Amino acid sequence: MIATYKNILVMQSFQEAIAKFQLSAEDYVPVSKLAKVIKKLTPHVEAFQESVEDLRLDHCYKEGNKIVREDGQLQWSAEGEKAFRKAYKSLLAEEVEVDVQPMSYTELFDILPKQAQANNKWEDVEEALSPFFTK
Repeated sequence: MIATYKNILVMQSFQEAIAKFQLSAEDYVPVSKLAKVIKKLTPHVEAFQESVEDLRLDHCYKEGNKIVREDGQLQWSAEGEKAFRKAYKSLLAEEVEVDVQPMSYTELFDILPKQAQANNKWEDVEEALSPFFTK
């Protein structure tokens, strides 16, 4: 399956939100499937984070070949920050091959607490959660 880094980061955030409901992975097959998918996505998240750090170093303010830091923080010129933001957007849109099968959102939706069900109908989350979930 092809996904963008943005898709992967959304899935990671979604899994963190689901974890707050304290649903037991042992009791709920959809939660267990989600945990397995997130585990498979971990190398992609790590690669993304490494690429972001490279972008920061590429575009931060430098004096000669030395990176300028103040109180341990990278410093930025206006041009460098604009270039970083543009490169970051491109990185988010970059497609990667992921080895996962789409899951059923209906299975997961059915075990969510009532309030979560009311706030997370498929029509509201489809754009964010596909290609990892289908209805």
